[in-house]
Amino acid sequence: MNDVMAQGKEIESQNIVTEGNLIKALLILALPIIASNLLQSVLEVVDMFFIGRLGTTAIAGGTMSMSIIMLMLTFFFGVMTATAAFISRAYGSKKFEQIQIIIMHTLYLSLILSVFIAIIGFFWSDSLLLLLGAEPEVAKEGAKFLRPALMGMISIITLMIFVTAFQSTGDSRTPMYVMIIVNIVNIILNPTLIDGMFGLPAYGIAGSVYASLLSRTIGVAIMLGIIYYHPRFKDTPVRLPKMLTFDRKLVKEIISIAIPSAMQSGTRNLSFLLMTAVIALYGEATVAAYGVCLRLDMLGFVFALGFCTAVSIMVGQNLGAQNVARAETAVKYVVACNAAVMILVAAFYMLNAPWLLTTFGLVGKSFADGSLFMLIVPPSYFIMAIGMTLGFAMNGAGMTKPGMYSAIFGMLIVETFGAAIFALLGYPIEFICYAVVLGAIVMAGCDYYFYRKGDWKRKKLHLGEDVLL
Repeated sequence: MNDVMAQGKEIESQNIVTEGNLIKALLILALPIIASNLLQSVLEVVDMFFIGRLGTTAIAGGTMSMSIIMLMLTFFFGVMTATAAFISRAYGSKKFEQIQIIIMHTLYLSLILSVFIAIIGFFWSDSLLLLLGAEPEVAKEGAKFLRPALMGMISIITLMIFVTAFQSTGDSRTPMYVMIIVNIVNIILNPTLIDGMFGLPAYGIAGSVYASLLSRTIGVAIMLGIIYYHPRFKDTPVRLPKMLTFDRKLVKEIISIAIPSAMQSGTRNLSFLLMTAVIALYGEATVAAYGVCLRLDMLGFVFALGFCTAVSIMVGQNLGAQNVARAETAVKYVVACNAAVMILVAAFYMLNAPWLLTTFGLVGKSFADGSLFMLIVPPSYFIMAIGMTLGFAMNGAGMTKPGMYSAIFGMLIVETFGAAIFALLGYPIEFICYAVVLGAIVMAGCDYYFYRKGDWKRKKLHLGEDVLL
């Protein structure tokens, strides 16, 4: 503990997040996150490419499985948001010794959830896909992907916890290096395990999951090696405490922040799940098109998500340092930057849609439906980026209820229910795209309202006997 406090004194005079050039601080935080996210997106593209070679059934099965996986990850995302808010606030207010305790309690919660999800995956993967509306062959193929993914989720979550912890202390370079290694290993293992190379059997769509789980396990091992054996990190507050502790009050505080964030994430993931079910009414080809366009969406938002994560850290640490004005200025810069970047991304997608869609194996009806999506949805990207930035800023303050409200009104009610009504009334697929755009506008409007209201500036986080202002 003395080592942690000693390092705290050193950090105190060099924390660029809370003092100094603001733009430089944002770039130092965001660029490594963008780099690792970009490589992760490349991995998603490679994954889709090799799965796409297995046929439309595999694409549809993987797409529907991913919807279920994202729903299962709901509470984990809530815990990650709470962890980031607590660690960044603790770091900004120079309470370095509390970071280890936060990490330990996050692991407690994650382990319990992982066991629960593993049981669901082992027994009910096929049933979940059938319940979602998958055809029997699609459900059978998708279960090969879904079952191991749910059963091995603990390796993914553990890596996420350490990545979040490092980023929240302002060190986004260390997790970037680790994730570069992890994703390179994953990219190599993908074709190796999907198609069967170097004498290994071809696992098909399941090989994609095995590659992800193996690479994430390697990532956890690298993280632990860095923390405990690399001389540079011997005094880092990002580590496990020497003594196992359990603080009910801390768990309660984490859960109080995590639940609204989980409901926000859950609402988004439930909306994706329901949207997949709605789109399934249009046939397997349309589901495949939706899956490819969804992956392209994720790739397009890599830069915006990087800066959103950076602004979340900026807000948390600067509120901890009682520097509200600096937090507000950071949000303004990132809103402008993300809106401009997403306008460029939208233009690129619209101009190159045919090439992008054919690259991922879409032909015939799936190509036609994908083309409509790429024509209608990307122009709203800049609106989505603005809403995301404001939402991440409030999450960084530990104010997670506004994001929950915007997700309920924008994604669930306007987008998903609107799309369902269009589908049931027999409207063509382009009306589903219009519902997506309208939902994005409503979400951004909700986020703007709550951000301007300003309650996030006064949000207090209670940590044990301490009150972090």
